[in-house]
Amino acid sequence: MELVRALLISNPNSTSITESLTRTVVAQLRGVPGLHLRSVFTGHPGHATALVTGLTRDECDVVVCMGGDGTVNEVVNGLLGASPDGRPVRAADEIPAIAVIPSGSANVLAGALGLPRDPKLAARVIADLLRSGEDRAISVGRAAGRWFVVNAGLGVDAEVISHMEDLRAGGVSANPLRYVPTGLGAWNRMRTNPPRITAHADGELLGEDLPMAVVSNSNPWTFLGDLAVVTNPNTKLSGGLGFYGLTSIHGPKGMVAALRLAGAGQALWRLLKVEERELRDDDVDVVTLTSPEPLKFQIDGEYVDERSELEITCARDAVRFIAPAETREYGEDVGDKAWYLRLGAMLDRRIRALSLPRRGGRR
Repeated sequence: MELVRALLISNPNSTSITESLTRTVVAQLRGVPGLHLRSVFTGHPGHATALVTGLTRDECDVVVCMGGDGTVNEVVNGLLGASPDGRPVRAADEIPAIAVIPSGSANVLAGALGLPRDPKLAARVIADLLRSGEDRAISVGRAAGRWFVVNAGLGVDAEVISHMEDLRAGGVSANPLRYVPTGLGAWNRMRTNPPRITAHADGELLGEDLPMAVVSNSNPWTFLGDLAVVTNPNTKLSGGLGFYGLTSIHGPKGMVAALRLAGAGQALWRLLKVEERELRDDDVDVVTLTSPEPLKFQIDGEYVDERSELEITCARDAVRFIAPAETREYGEDVGDKAWYLRLGAMLDRRIRALSLPRRGGRR
């Protein structure tokens, strides 16, 4: 029986983590034959990065992250490090694979990997994948000296995230009902004094004076509750970066654009031909964003600082994740359908996850 050395890193401050959940996850993992588990909780921001910095496949086979996208981001940054030229210090087969038990507020990467975004269901799926030895390599992005697995953005998305972090610091929990008014408020403020972002992709000009620019490594690039927000249906975790921008956010079309980014408004989007304001590019290696004024900047749902220039690069097949090797992309599944059909598709995935075999073969 092959030994699997696993390190479970849990963020005790993530949205849905409890003692009961931790016991469930540990029981599922220990049910994998040959798995030797060591568990540690993070104690402060950056702790997960410190725990795995320099860790190689010779010492550990898989790092299990129980937390949100921010916890996964910290682990990726610790494992990959950075050489002087900005490339990963080690190749994907030289570092442990990563497994995600999503217990944060958005859990975007788990959904993009084809995993349940419910942590207990995800633990069962991860345990089955560890038994079968199934994993996949994904690309990662790099901006401002940090790796990211979901997205990086200047402007409105960073404004929303910064405000939500202020609310959480005041004891308010993050949930979709909080994000909607926060997002619409940031959108209205941005319409009064819109950013003027210039975007280049692989050396080619994409657009100028853009009020919004997001560079994504995953599809979807975020969730609103159970609704996937799909702007680049052709962006894949195994490929290059995706760019999405809007040329204008004024007038009724601007408000419809906000609804679109919140996962709804598809019918109005097509009726008003708001797609004429969209700019997108896929499978990109380098994106450069510049602005006359410093704008708020976020990586993987964490506010970083303000920047007037940002170069974003891609490292392909940089890290392996415990996930289904073949995942149907959101653009093919639900990305171009009405919001209620996307919600139905998400519920269908959850129901199918419930039917997965339990330990010992029972359902």
